[in-house]
Amino acid sequence: MSLLSRQSPHPWQSTVIELSALMARKALSPVELLEMYLARIELINPVLNAIVALDIDGARAAAQASEQRMMSGTRLGALDGIPATIKDNLFAKGLPATWGSRLFEGFMPADDDRVVAYLRAAGAVIVGKTNTPELALAAHTDNLLFGKTRNPWDTALTPGGSSGGAVAAIAAGLAPIAIGTDAGGSIRRPAGYTGIVGMRPSTGRIPRRHGFPALANDFQVIGPAARTVAELYEVFRTVARPEAADRASLAFGDRPLPQSLESRSLRRLRIRYVSGIGSEPVDPPVRTAIAQAAQQVAALGHEVVEGPVPFDIDQVDAIRGVLSGAAVARVVEKHANWREKVGEAILDWGTKGLRLTATDYVNALDSLQALRARASAEFETFDILLTATSTAMPWPVEYPLPKTIDGRAAAARGSGLFSGYVNAAGLPAISVPVEPSPAGLPIGMQLVGAFGDDLTVLQLARQFEEAHPWAARWPAIATAGA
Repeated sequence: MSLLSRQSPHPWQSTVIELSALMARKALSPVELLEMYLARIELINPVLNAIVALDIDGARAAAQASEQRMMSGTRLGALDGIPATIKDNLFAKGLPATWGSRLFEGFMPADDDRVVAYLRAAGAVIVGKTNTPELALAAHTDNLLFGKTRNPWDTALTPGGSSGGAVAAIAAGLAPIAIGTDAGGSIRRPAGYTGIVGMRPSTGRIPRRHGFPALANDFQVIGPAARTVAELYEVFRTVARPEAADRASLAFGDRPLPQSLESRSLRRLRIRYVSGIGSEPVDPPVRTAIAQAAQQVAALGHEVVEGPVPFDIDQVDAIRGVLSGAAVARVVEKHANWREKVGEAILDWGTKGLRLTATDYVNALDSLQALRARASAEFETFDILLTATSTAMPWPVEYPLPKTIDGRAAAARGSGLFSGYVNAAGLPAISVPVEPSPAGLPIGMQLVGAFGDDLTVLQLARQFEEAHPWAARWPAIATAGA
């Protein structure tokens, strides 16, 4: 079966912008839209295992309320009546929050995380929770509670992690938008593997409250995913707001955010294109596609110059190892029998974390501040860093990491060389689809901006999307029988 189907559009193939316009004209019912997505979930999700919990009654009630607003002409905005999923490491009242771990099996939070509350207030219909690896700390999506999530473009492959369930659901047309988290590429890399758009906002952009503790200090942030940049921006501007309870969210001076990305002019940007890091391998389809994409970005009128990576990958790994180990230890030590309940990866992280000293942790924070100071200095010489989202193509679902990259044995960090730095430095970054591989599998390009310059990252992504659209690409599993 072909990886790409080009059948005529159905409502689930429409963008959020198009769906919202239909509802504004009373040409589409939010109730009918929800039922269409629920039917698709029932049909396709058993194959992908992307969504692990549903709130059907709550979603139907929200859709009915949205329909009443539609009929009375009091819609709340572009997201009113739009179905959305939430990653299983975030709190959504009425749905379990397991963090992909048997440590939290059966846990039902009493509150919505702020991002969920913002979506509900905008009229979005929360459908369910998406799968994540245990404690959202792996490059593929698999756990002892729910099992593996599969890539819609080839179900023998992984969609990556840790927001693998979120992106797989969007790519297969099970929901148009999703909220995930990103601690080391957890939204961006899966988005790249599944042909959608995923964003890691600047640290603090989206406030946090009422949820599990963030892992690795402030490396982990909440971020949106969607099929297109315009849709993602609607979610971003809905949930990226100041919140007094989260002081980091008060740091940004570009509010209120514009209604659309087109309402703000985009200057000619200085872009540093990084094709690789030393002798570290990059899969040939990735290298070719990103080189072509860099040329396409230059053709949009920007200055694109190839240059070295602006960070020390060993420093990034060392900092992340200490902060993540300490964070996992903080979580597991509260459970007397945690070693019998967790998977091998968390057992290893927790064991190492419990051996760390306070001095180890403070030294890592000192190193982190030095890294962030260097990042600020580097972004005085260019506006955007352009890289592959991942050095690897998606790999077989049975393995936690790719066995090889470009025919060479892959190191544990191999597929994520370009993503972890972004989290350490607290920078905004987005993954957008570029030309697929010769086999038809998606490949992602990462665009990284200076701290706080989320809008420039989004605008460049939108400009690229308009010149090289991808919304018509669907995996065969999404369109079979449509």
